This record gives sequence, C-alpha cells and structure tokens, in this order.
Amino acid sequence: MPNPYTFTITAAAKQIRARQLSPVDLVRSCLERIDQLESRLQAWATVDRDNALAVAHRCEEEIQRGQSRGPLHGIPIGIKDIFHTAGLKTMAGSPIHADFVPDADAGAVRRLREAGAIILGKAHTTEFAALAPSPTHNPWNLEHTPGGSSSGSAAAVAAAMCPGALGSQTYGSTIRPAAYCGCVGLKPTYGRVSASGIFALAWSLDHVGLFARTVSDVALLLQALAGDDPNDPACEPVPVPDYSLALRDPAPPRLGLVRQFFLEKAEDETRQHIEAVAEQLARAGAEIVEVRLPDSFAGEIDAHFAMMQVETTVTHRDSYSQHASRYSPQMQDLIEKGRKISATRYIEIRRHQQRFRHDMNDLCRTVDALLTPSTPAPAPRGLQSTGDPSFNGPASFSGIPSLGLPSGVNANGLPFGVQLMSGAFTEERLLATARWCEAVLDFQSLPPLD
Repeated sequence: MPNPYTFTITAAAKQIRARQLSPVDLVRSCLERIDQLESRLQAWATVDRDNALAVAHRCEEEIQRGQSRGPLHGIPIGIKDIFHTAGLKTMAGSPIHADFVPDADAGAVRRLREAGAIILGKAHTTEFAALAPSPTHNPWNLEHTPGGSSSGSAAAVAAAMCPGALGSQTYGSTIRPAAYCGCVGLKPTYGRVSASGIFALAWSLDHVGLFARTVSDVALLLQALAGDDPNDPACEPVPVPDYSLALRDPAPPRLGLVRQFFLEKAEDETRQHIEAVAEQLARAGAEIVEVRLPDSFAGEIDAHFAMMQVETTVTHRDSYSQHASRYSPQMQDLIEKGRKISATRYIEIRRHQQRFRHDMNDLCRTVDALLTPSTPAPAPRGLQSTGDPSFNGPASFSGIPSLGLPSGVNANGLPFGVQLMSGAFTEERLLATARWCEAVLDFQSLPPLD
C-alpha cells in the first residue's frame, strides 16, 4: 500500500470504508509528513497531535462497530487559524490573540466534526486574513510566496501534509494560493457555507474556502459543509444537492473564455498557457465561446477594496482602539483608509455590488462556467507579498462560486491555475464542469519536496 499521506480524501475514504486503512494510520502518516517538512514550509500554527490521534482511535472503533458518519469519517483536515476551534488556540495570525482559546467551534468546524472528520491542527494565515504575509513558504519553491491569506492551508494540502483543509476568501484568499501551490480550491457561493465563528475581515465579502487535491475531494467537503446556519444571518436556506452525483460522467461543457481584463492583464506565459488550455479543452469536446464582462465590472476593483476597508474598520474598531500598535503596518493602513470613506460612498458601493451580482449571474446563465486564469502569473518570488488577487475579485465581490484547478507547471517549475466561475448556488454545475476539465488536463504532480 502507498504511504497513506499520499491518498486523496476520496481514495482514503474508500480504503477506510473497506477497513483497509485505519484512521489512526492515516493520521500518523500525516503527522510524520508534517515532521518531515514543517521546518521548511511553516504551514502550521498549531498541530493538535495528541487529540487528533485520540479522535482517530474513536473513529476506528466506530468503523469496527459498523458505524460510519460518511465519506469524511476518519479523514484528517487542516483548519485555517481564523476558525474558532473549541479548546484549541485560534490566533488569527495576530499577537493580540496569541492565547485565545475558544469554547465553541465555528459552524464549519462543527459540521466537519459531525461528519467524522479529524481536526489535525490550525494552518497559518496572514494577519486577520488580510495583507501582512504569514511565515509559510511555497512547497514548489521555498523562495516564492504560497499566496494568502489561506497560505498554510494551501501549502499543507499541496505538500500532502493533510488531504483537505479549510480556508477563506474575502478577495482572493482561496483561489490564488490554490493556484500558486498547485492544488484545487473552491470558493462556494456567498451564504452557501456558514461563516459563523470565524474572525471576520469584511462580513459582506467573507467566504469559507475549501482546499483539496481533486475536484471529487472538494465536492465531499462541500457536501458536509453546505446548508443553512441560524448563527450566520448571511447563510441562505437553499436545498443542498448531492454533489457527488454531479461528478458521474459529466458532459463536455460550454465554457465562456474571458479575454477582457483577464488575458489583457495576464503576463505572457500565463496568457499563452490559458490559450493552450482552451485549445486542449476544445479538442476534447468542450465548446469554447468568448464572452465579455458586464459594464458594471467597471470600478469593481476600487469598490471591492473600499468595501473591505470600511468593513474591516468596523470589525476591528474596539480592538484597534486598544491595541493599534500591535497591528501590522498593512492592517493599520487598511483600517485608517477605511475610516476616511464616507457612509454615502459605502452605500454607493453596496448598490454597485448588487448590480454587479445581478449582471454576473446573467452572464453565467449563458455558459456552464466562465474560464479565466486564476492569477496574472505564477507565484512571485519573495515572502513580502502574497501576490495579485485581482483575478479572484469578481467572484468574491459578486458572491458567485469559483473553483481553481491546477493546469500545468511553467519552465521554472511553478504551477499554473485556471479559474472557473458559475452562477450563484450552481456549485453542482461548477463541480461537474471542473471534474470534466480536470480529467482532460490530468494534472497529478506533487511538489518536489522529497
């Protein structure tokens, strides 16, 4: 049998269900992988070693009694360190919360536990999931950024330290690190997954994000997480379909290639790569049509940043008044800029957001998914920046779901990623489209860390 840490969620779940893999052995394998790589990657804020093994033993006992809570039963998952975890430190990348231990789980963490998942530990985040970089390195090249703010989650999954992880996205914090680190990232529709019990950055933009190594895996995670939560007023009571059914023999999709902005801003190697990907998908049977962003896209970037600044200022008002000197210069700048934006401007931005959401959903009805690069370029060198999130902004600002899929490696050995977007609450269609594209692109590489 291969070393268990190499298993995807889907493969591990099959082995556990057949009693050919013990959850204890899987957790031990992941911990050994962490011990092997963590000094170089720095993906983890906290590894909950003893408790993860104790829960794994309970999961194994349940399996032996014929009790299974579903496909996540016995699967170790990493949690971005902005999600409250009962009895386990949640620091949000800030010294202000270095000793904070929540007494209750975030809604998404609670659902993972109910599904039988094992919380392996807390993955590094940028400070408050914003701009100041975390200590994490890119597993493909340690001199390059892993992206952010879900840097530890993406790096841990890509490096096979854990088969899946939770992250978040307010601007580009799931799709960008997934692209830079060469794994699959899913940002569901705003309100599809509960954001209760998470350190908020900007409540109108904050989404829970999912990381894994395959589309099937993020579908299993979404199945456990999706649904209404009375503790999150943004959650929508929309029925949850069986996402795995959508992945069975998906048909060739109709894809809307967006040249406007995306290919205009992309660096040459990224532009050439996405053109080659579109040709490859077309040869395999996809219908590729060129589409244009709606007129309401004009000003999206400025509006998005302004909304984030205002809401961050409100979120941190009390804490900042007491601990301003303990905030990074990047966070101080974000908050101070938010203070200068008028209520009138904020209301105008909210109206802009409503129009853009409506227009993006209209556009998405014309295709199975929009196709763009995930980022303007592969991961940049250096750890002082988390990279350019602008290609991920339209999905975050409009709240529509997006999925990042690894699609190749450049001449310097850094991953490329493609981004797929579809209409609100159409994750079923998005996942089916992504699964079809994944099979055609056939990206199966792991970082050269061994």
